[in-house]
Amino acid sequence: MINPLFRALVEREIKNRFLGGALSPIWWLAQPLLSLGVYALVFGLFMRAPVPAQFGDSYVAFLAVGLWPWLAFAESVTRGATSLIQQAALITKTALPRAFVPLSTVLVTFALNWLALTVIVILFAALGFKVSLSGILFSLPAWLALFFAALGLAWVVSTAQVLVRDIEGILGPLFMLLSFVCGIQYGIESIPAAYRDGVMANPFTHLIARMHDTYLAGAGTSWVDAALLAVGAAIALIGYAFFKRVAPHVDDYL
Repeated sequence: MINPLFRALVEREIKNRFLGGALSPIWWLAQPLLSLGVYALVFGLFMRAPVPAQFGDSYVAFLAVGLWPWLAFAESVTRGATSLIQQAALITKTALPRAFVPLSTVLVTFALNWLALTVIVILFAALGFKVSLSGILFSLPAWLALFFAALGLAWVVSTAQVLVRDIEGILGPLFMLLSFVCGIQYGIESIPAAYRDGVMANPFTHLIARMHDTYLAGAGTSWVDAALLAVGAAIALIGYAFFKRVAPHVDDYL
């Protein structure tokens, strides 16, 4: 049974997203679409980034299924960084488990972005793009691994942000830089051989590759999914251990 306090946090998070202003529901979908449009213009039109043959010939589809999960990851960690501060009044006045606060933020962010990409993929299929609707299901392990990684990092940065208020401002540029070494904007084959091993050592590269494989190439389950889930779960456990150790001391700084 879901904890009533956690359910209330999730409901509040959703209401804040959609009732924060008249344009909030539109901005929820428009913001990732604007990012997609900018990257597609720069890399797809100006730089003519090639699409690996196994993923069809649509750069927009190739970009969308890699970029959207990454934006979900970046947004959830960034929002998670300020979650404790934003819920300070609730935290200091109730017996709410502190770990629920970043968890609710990450959960809602991933759920909304997964739903948005699902709608986009279905639209792509209707328009004749080479996408696989089975990817909506077979991409779930990669989504879950990315969720675990985001949750672990959100637990860390949420406590760090209370103590060092500059953390949030660093995350945006950092995630933008990291996106360029994950194979989002171009295929792994486009990376010079001298640097390819370094890029392949990045676990996020394999997460994005699984998104491409499932959504675009129609790939099913793979042992890679288990490995990615193990890495994501390890990050979540480390983040939670850090949070449990530091969280009892943050109330004095809220």
